[in-house]
Amino acid sequence: MATAIKYSTRTCSRCGVKKLSNKIYKKTVERSYSGSSRRSINIFTWIGFLLGDKGALRAIKQYLFQSSNRKYGASSTKEINLCSLCFHRVPSVKSKGIYKIIFFPFFIFYIPAKFLLTSPLIRELVIYIFGIVVWLTIKLLKMLRFFGIKILDQDGDGDLDKKDLEIAYQKVSTFFSRFKGKNKLKKEDDV
Repeated sequence: MATAIKYSTRTCSRCGVKKLSNKIYKKTVERSYSGSSRRSINIFTWIGFLLGDKGALRAIKQYLFQSSNRKYGASSTKEINLCSLCFHRVPSVKSKGIYKIIFFPFFIFYIPAKFLLTSPLIRELVIYIFGIVVWLTIKLLKMLRFFGIKILDQDGDGDLDKKDLEIAYQKVSTFFSRFKGKNKLKKEDDV
């Protein structure tokens, strides 16, 4: 008795659809963030300055005499879960370099081949088509077995056994012996 495999449920990061984990695919994407921050002072900084706080004095000096705009930015990669429909709609991490320029003729064939070989949508489509082909093959074999038994079952008992082969051999031998006999008579008439 076959046991069913149970998969956990995962959510697509793009469209939010929930599917079994074997139908959700991981993709590495680039994540970048940037922003800016400003030095600011408030009423408590001024109160601290009036009371003689060194930190408040330093904050006021930096605010007045240094640049108050600080910009930051970074990029990193992140692995996200996507369904087969969203997989190619989200761009992956792009390789940077001169290889694309040098090997440009190869990339013409590489990109469609990569899509066909790594696409989850194509994979699910191939699995679906393969399932239909297997189902049709099984039905065809059952039909051929049914008709084959009816044709080869010479004695009508529903089984293929030695008796069926002997009956078939006798029928074939009598069929060819009739032609052999007619050919001998024709040769004697010609002479």
